[in-house]
Amino acid sequence: MPKIFKENKFALLAANIFLITIWVTLSKQIIDLFITDSSPFYIYKLGDLIRFIPPLWVTYYLWIVRKGFK
Repeated sequence: MPKIFKENKFALLAANIFLITIWVTLSKQIIDLFITDSSPFYIYKLGDLIRFIPPLWVTYYLWIVRKGFK
């Protein structure tokens, strides 16, 4: 983890929010390309999992495990 993230928790929070925002935006655009109005309901649920599970994992990794970026 870079030194700035160890010394400044605000920088870590900002990086976390930035990564989550980028991920949700990009994944929503990509998922919307593949999901149509006639898709089964489970496809929508899979899209939600793809959109929201990785940001939760990143938050857990950065704040709980505290390994951060290398």
